[in-house]
Amino acid sequence: MAKTIDVKLLNPFLAATIDCLSQMAGVTPQRKRVFVKSDPLMHGQVTGVIGLSKGMTGSCALSFPMVLAQRLVGLLLGEPSAQVTPEMVSDGVGEIANMVAGSAKRQFISSGINFDISTPTVVMGYDSTSVHNPIDTMNIACEFIVFPDSSETFLLEIALKPTER
Repeated sequence: MAKTIDVKLLNPFLAATIDCLSQMAGVTPQRKRVFVKSDPLMHGQVTGVIGLSKGMTGSCALSFPMVLAQRLVGLLLGEPSAQVTPEMVSDGVGEIANMVAGSAKRQFISSGINFDISTPTVVMGYDSTSVHNPIDTMNIACEFIVFPDSSETFLLEIALKPTER
């Protein structure tokens, strides 16, 4: 039997990502593609990870190239990206991940699904970094582009336990 994840479980995270960055940074990310991600390598050098438990088991991760993370955090803080330090990037990406997971959680509550979210963890690395999810989860990724003048993209990754179909 094929294992799947109901799209209704992904849509609140997609909408929360767009809403969060639109409201907090004044940008509207455009979805490029959605795909099953089979490797643990992160998309960029800065990744905010939120654990999901008690009703939905898995994680929500947002992974950014450093340059894009600096630009977005600069917009969040009203600072030029050149003045955004790595510490500010870490805090900002953690806050973005927290707002996305919290907003998605609110959307799920209205449909009768409740779960807990963890405090954000931010992973930074300039070589390849990876996040290993449990073997029984399925990782769906959505790639977004934010700025038309840049080819830099970020990924929203949702790892959930699939259901049998």
